Amino acid sequence: MSSGLLIPVEPRRRRRWPLLVALAGAGVTLGAGGLLAFALVERGHLAAGTRVGGVPLGERSQAEARAALAAHARRRVREPIRVVGAALPVVTSGEELGARAAVGAALERVSEVGTMERLLLHVGLGDPTRAPLVFRPDERRVDELAAQLDAEAAVPPRDARVSFAGGAARVQPGSPGRGVDRYALVRALRFLPRTLSVPLVEVEPAVSTTEAHRAARVAEQLVASPRAVALGERRRGLPVGVLRRLVRFQPADGALAVTLDEAGLRAVLRPLRSLELPARDASFRIVGRRVRVVPARSGRALDVAAVARSLVRNRRSAVHRARFMPVEPKLTTQAAQALRIRELVGEFTTEYPCCAPRVANIQRAAEILDGTIIEPGETFSLNERLGRRTVERGFVAAPQIFGGRLEDAVGGGISQVATTLYNAAFFAGMRLDRHSPHQFYISRYPMGREATVSWGGPELVFTNDWPAAALLKVSAGETSITVRLYSAKLGRRVETTTGEPYAYVAPATRVLTNRALPPGERVVVQDAGASGFTVEYTRKVYRGDRLKRDERYRVRYEAQNAFVEVGPPRPKPKPKAKPKPEPKPKEPPQGKGGPGPGPEPEQPVEPDAFPGG
Repeated sequence: MSSGLLIPVEPRRRRRWPLLVALAGAGVTLGAGGLLAFALVERGHLAAGTRVGGVPLGERSQAEARAALAAHARRRVREPIRVVGAALPVVTSGEELGARAAVGAALERVSEVGTMERLLLHVGLGDPTRAPLVFRPDERRVDELAAQLDAEAAVPPRDARVSFAGGAARVQPGSPGRGVDRYALVRALRFLPRTLSVPLVEVEPAVSTTEAHRAARVAEQLVASPRAVALGERRRGLPVGVLRRLVRFQPADGALAVTLDEAGLRAVLRPLRSLELPARDASFRIVGRRVRVVPARSGRALDVAAVARSLVRNRRSAVHRARFMPVEPKLTTQAAQALRIRELVGEFTTEYPCCAPRVANIQRAAEILDGTIIEPGETFSLNERLGRRTVERGFVAAPQIFGGRLEDAVGGGISQVATTLYNAAFFAGMRLDRHSPHQFYISRYPMGREATVSWGGPELVFTNDWPAAALLKVSAGETSITVRLYSAKLGRRVETTTGEPYAYVAPATRVLTNRALPPGERVVVQDAGASGFTVEYTRKVYRGDRLKRDERYRVRYEAQNAFVEVGPPRPKPKPKAKPKPEPKPKEPPQGKGGPGPGPEPEQPVEPDAFPGG
């Protein structure tokens, strides 16, 4: 977006004879002293009749003019700008466009008036200075407005195209479109007009019809006859039908390049690809406690892109030579040697019973981890390296600790990998960044010195803060897993101690209601296990005679509680209804002369009323 637009000050027309007469009269009347006095009075004020953006500023001081012009600018940016010519009505304002008025620049333009000219303007002669007030909208907001107007008013151009139909190349002509003239839009918005017609400009297609006809001629020559790609005695024919299927037209910088689909050509040239030789990365071979570098080997691959270019450029050639390109290994011999992986620096083994489902998870994790290289200064995360444990990635359901209970989950058993790796990194002197022990003690692990992981946390993270890379070798059999770390020894030495456990807490029994059980039924889900306790251990890491780190850890294990689930309580039996008393027979009425009235029948007594009863 150009910002170098020049804003002209309206020219002042010169009328020579009145000016000469006025100058002569002023010279006689005032003399040099009068002109000096006038100049002193006018200093710091604008000349009479000065206007900026239609605002009269004549004979005002610079401060007064600046205040008046700034107030006018604040009003102007709030006024709506109606954009016409779009499919939908678009209304904006200088405020929405982030416009800022160039008040200082406008005042500077109208301040450059000489003393004699000021004098003539003061007595009503000459042409007053006029200048527009320029606004500078925010470029990003103007681009957003232009994009909105493009969506409403623009007509995109249509590029010319080429396709094969009926065995011949067919050209679909292109046509120009219309788009918003961004330069004209910026230029108009500098003055915040109240009504703005969308400035449109013709947009030529990226690919012209002439260019499409040229590409069509090239394509017809390319598929005019069968071709072949050969190397020595081997040859692969390319019939006309195959060539037609492979032809592609690629717009690039106004041209329409004729190319061949490389993926399709690679499939067609499959017989020649048997001559390819894959590259082999440098690797490491373990010999006892030492490491040897197995040299890398360069390879070669069929250069399909070069073959495609030859077919397109040399359209008169019936046979084209197959070309191969070198393929370098990802890890060269020199790069592998520079890693300084030479000897065993840390290892650890843990055991487990054979054949449980968790063993499959441990072995799958060992496959993923084996051969990992941790660069000097690199931080290693077990969760990141293993990825999410899913059935699709080869993991199975197995028990894991959740909320103090053992529950089946895909990937159960990976915590044994974490504990073994943690101890190997522990004895390799690595910086231990994040690790968490199990909720309760598991006897197959070192007391306190162990770790657990789960997808989403907890994590096992450590950093190789030694000036040599580390190679991770992991092997898992039917009954144990071993993790070894190889690097340069560099004088590393690790000392550790483990204290006696204390603050024992016996396990308890937790009773949980399970409404899926029959009422009153009781099921033992998990028997009580080991007691909870606290244990402390230490680590000192040396590099030669220098103490590199001195650490102390305290681990608190919870008791392995028993869990019992019970069904909901049995419903209480409903109370039996009391039988209703039989009504007493009524006495027969006594007539005249009969016996006198008998005793009054007994009236029922209301029960006592209890508050809240």
